[in-house]
Amino acid sequence: MAEEISIAIVGGTGAMGTALAHRLAMPGIKLIIGSRDPARARAAAESLGESLAGEKPEGKSNEAAVRDAEIIVVAVPYEGHARTLTELKGEMGDKVVIDTVVPLEKGRPFIPRAGSALMEAQEILGPGAHLAGAFHHVSAVDLLVVDAPLGDVLVCGDSAWAKQKTMALIERIGARPLDGGPARHAYIIEGMTGVLIYLNRKYKSKHASLKITGIPD
Repeated sequence: MAEEISIAIVGGTGAMGTALAHRLAMPGIKLIIGSRDPARARAAAESLGESLAGEKPEGKSNEAAVRDAEIIVVAVPYEGHARTLTELKGEMGDKVVIDTVVPLEKGRPFIPRAGSALMEAQEILGPGAHLAGAFHHVSAVDLLVVDAPLGDVLVCGDSAWAKQKTMALIERIGARPLDGGPARHAYIIEGMTGVLIYLNRKYKSKHASLKITGIPD
């Protein structure tokens, strides 16, 4: 039986947060949808709960969601990334933090001062934070369809424990996790999102993803 875990999605009412919530809403996972606006979080949780037979997700403020969960998924737009992490730093403690944020400006990737969104998070949360970067190149459209294939998910970071927990979670939602290396690789992985956005526009699709060949399952 899979381990029972509680997960908070910070920014859980946005496009990526909502999509991740749909895919993560499964038996054995206590899901908490967080938002700067608790009323929006509760509404999103109630809406998702209507389609679930089992345990219903909860909606709370970002602070309360982080406080009550074991694993934190950060799914806010890049422009609110630093502010959100700064506000929640005191609640995160030694919990695993999965950063899904991609630095984008009008759909185009750029490299922030810290080198990547993940490195920015590391600067804010401190060198001892259990951080992993993941889900950057997974289609929100496909996440919303619980049996849709997700491709491969690259995970990077300097915390072996955070990467292990993140990769186990990715397997649980039906995708193949691959260790993408240390946090300094994050700018490459985050930047791939811009390429996938271009491919979707170019070829009129919403499902572009990554598949790494030559590595056995």
